[in-house]
Amino acid sequence: MKNFKKVALAATVTAMLGGFASTANAVNWLMLQGTEREGAAPRAKVWGFLQPTYQKDTSDSTAAEPTRIGPNLEKQSQFQLQRARIGVRGTGLPLDSNVNYFVLAEFGQNAITDGGKFGQQQAAVLTDASITLNHIDGARIRMGLFKTPGPEEVFQGIFTFDYINFTDVSNQMMLERFTAGVNPTCGTVTANNTDTAGCASGGGPLFANEASWDSFGAARDIGIQVFDSFKSGGWDHSYAVMIGNGNGLNTGGHADGEDTYLYWSSEKLIAGGKGPWAHGLKMFAWTHNGKRKVDLTDDDTANAVVYDRKRSGIGARYRGGNWRIAAEYMTGEGMIFQGPEKPNLGIGAVAATQDLNGEADGYYLDVGYYIPGTKWELDARYDVYNRSTTHALLTAEFKTLTLGVQYHLNRKTKLTLNYAMRDATPKDPISTAGAPLTPMTTNLHNGLNGIEDRLSVQATVVF
Repeated sequence: MKNFKKVALAATVTAMLGGFASTANAVNWLMLQGTEREGAAPRAKVWGFLQPTYQKDTSDSTAAEPTRIGPNLEKQSQFQLQRARIGVRGTGLPLDSNVNYFVLAEFGQNAITDGGKFGQQQAAVLTDASITLNHIDGARIRMGLFKTPGPEEVFQGIFTFDYINFTDVSNQMMLERFTAGVNPTCGTVTANNTDTAGCASGGGPLFANEASWDSFGAARDIGIQVFDSFKSGGWDHSYAVMIGNGNGLNTGGHADGEDTYLYWSSEKLIAGGKGPWAHGLKMFAWTHNGKRKVDLTDDDTANAVVYDRKRSGIGARYRGGNWRIAAEYMTGEGMIFQGPEKPNLGIGAVAATQDLNGEADGYYLDVGYYIPGTKWELDARYDVYNRSTTHALLTAEFKTLTLGVQYHLNRKTKLTLNYAMRDATPKDPISTAGAPLTPMTTNLHNGLNGIEDRLSVQATVVF
């Protein structure tokens, strides 16, 4: 990835000095989400989508790992409005069509609106609010709050996603949960995630459970990005360099300094398809580096320590004829998330239940086939996540085979059915070092072994 950084930076400098010709969008999420069609975009276009969803988890209800339906994690089966987003985008006409804007808000039930401190669900959250300046050939400038360039599974427009749930490697390693630090009330954490007074028992440290979460990153950040796309010999090449706060949807409080994001993609254009479903062979690589402040003390005093958070990946995606094939590999170093419900609920030897200097990696393979002459699409995805691979107690392997069916009523409305066959395996022996390590690792093993299949049904309507 060091060589990739050098290549990406060199490409950026070349783009700024020489400039590249503007291109059609193809399946280029940098351009589709960050720019408007030159000379064809309206001044304001209201748009959005709805995703009512039902999910049923067949796991052991006593498992310590998260086996209930998010974001509230209260039931193993429930209906929910998983996403309900509405926004407006357009250009600065009639003053300047080179100025684009993008605004989007979330009203659904997910980690964006209910991913912070327990019981502090928000009715609506602003997820995107950015402007793009297209005045410099080869170096468009985007500023504000927007989706960060990264893994294809997360970077793509969610309403085009072929599955209902993300892979484990994306959900656990890429979609960052931000912490709130030492509990200011210095209370203990009870089983229902509420705080009670009493500093003798210590405050809730970072990553303990929902009570100490501050927010969900949603693969977004506030910052500035230089990017563009250009054609060469039947290929569409794109780059992006971004500097952001490293605080997700929040304005501050988690990162130590700014985060850097680098991205490159090259796509061989193939005739067929349109917009997000355009045909082509796309290869991409990306990296994201930052630092996070973490306080693991129970003394109700700020004693933050800075840890690295690094994520990188490479992948390819093909769409042509009736087929879709994709594969992506991702690695992570530092701030390895251990799940929304810690095996020890944040009570006891906290440092032993975290993996703040650890490593993880994972991948997925995805195949889709659109049955000719019908509205049916068949999907199959296999994903693997190796969590905390260097930790002495927390190493685990997650394997999931998801079989799916999509029925496209029209190009803006579809029904999706997924059945995920999940297998989670602890890789380290149960500790004999005594409490609280023994019950912590025992619960981890029991929790992982209790994870079973999940059924999901979803409707998607774009307007």
